[in-house]
Amino acid sequence: MKDRFGLETRGDPRSVEALGEAVAALYAMRPEAMGHLKTAASDPDCALGRMLGAYLGLMSSERGPGAAGVARMGGIVAADAREAAHLSVIRAWAAGDWSGASRRLDDLLEAWPGDPIALNAAHQLDFFLGDAGRLRDRPAAALRAWDGAAPGFAYLHGMHAFGLEECGDYPAAEAAARRALDAAPDDVWAQHALVHALEMQGRSQAGQDLLDARRADWGHDHFLKVHTAWHYALFGLETGEADRVLALHDATVWDGGPDPLAMTLIDSAGLLWRLKLDGVDAGGRWDRLSDEWALRDEGAWYAFNDLHAVLAHCGAGRLERARALVERMAEAAANPDPAATNAQALRAAGLSAARGVLAFAQGDFAASVAHLAPVRRQMAVFGGSHAQRDAWQRTLLVAALKGGQAGFARVLVEERLAERPASAWSQARRAELDALSR
Repeated sequence: MKDRFGLETRGDPRSVEALGEAVAALYAMRPEAMGHLKTAASDPDCALGRMLGAYLGLMSSERGPGAAGVARMGGIVAADAREAAHLSVIRAWAAGDWSGASRRLDDLLEAWPGDPIALNAAHQLDFFLGDAGRLRDRPAAALRAWDGAAPGFAYLHGMHAFGLEECGDYPAAEAAARRALDAAPDDVWAQHALVHALEMQGRSQAGQDLLDARRADWGHDHFLKVHTAWHYALFGLETGEADRVLALHDATVWDGGPDPLAMTLIDSAGLLWRLKLDGVDAGGRWDRLSDEWALRDEGAWYAFNDLHAVLAHCGAGRLERARALVERMAEAAANPDPAATNAQALRAAGLSAARGVLAFAQGDFAASVAHLAPVRRQMAVFGGSHAQRDAWQRTLLVAALKGGQAGFARVLVEERLAERPASAWSQARRAELDALSR
């Protein structure tokens, strides 16, 4: 039968309808997607329901949940070309060939441009790969290909806005995000894109005002609640409100409780590391965070996650633990398999970024600069967003300041202010340099 997106889908009518509900909820970032998915996946004939479950496991960015999601998919035999294409994507992704999975998604979306499962998976994978161009271009193609009356169409504008922001086109990103929010006020991904555009321009007060005004939209339970709180905290960092930032961390980002998602630990580590760079003591939060990362050591599965684990171990002062992880990352980088996407990311920039943080934690600021400076323009390769990767850019600047490399620090500060003229944090670093030169 045809699903709500007009695509032929195997399964009994109840399961196919539940799958459509799950997909629609995913585009809106609503947690009820999981209940609908359970209904769809319980039908042995609804192969795409089980495949969507596998995709969600892979989207966790962790090896364990990804493997579990694929295992729950079972021994599916594709009944048509679309199912076969999805299976090919899932198997490549699960095998560590993330770039290959991305190329397979290109082919899938060329054949079925209106496939919402493929587009959703592709958007997340492009984010994990740091592929700004595909983050922008896939939703742009969908906006041309989808029927404007299709469920979820309004959310494509928010996806496109995020891609525009990651490509550095901040005015266009802001305009697209605002259009998306006009069409779908509950679109937290469009709000997320708008927040990123404001962050990257250093417009912290505008960002805080936006999130204050829209608290009813982002403060309830949805898949982006923690990350939105993280962005709210970043705006507070710009204005030096460390106590409020720590309170927000404990209340919404991570309270130290059990079984947090990897993405929660990423937000916690990135936020606490920025506070550390500003000389703020986060106390026992570091120990809890380091312990949690140690529990989920996955053997260098995804550089972006491992880099945040290095931040956590260094922030806790557990340098032996950090060194051991960096050594495992070096071993993974030596993998000669051209399909091993994580190895490529580590060789290109991830390993240098990890070593730069470790050197910083050891007080060797010259070595920190030596590791970080050569890869400062290549960091997108290990995934995440500009805002998230700014933790390493800030580390480089602070290392240059602490290491007495005033000339290079000046270059970095002026680059930041050219992009973020209103950034209070960057202005404060310029003031430090001005004081040193007097």
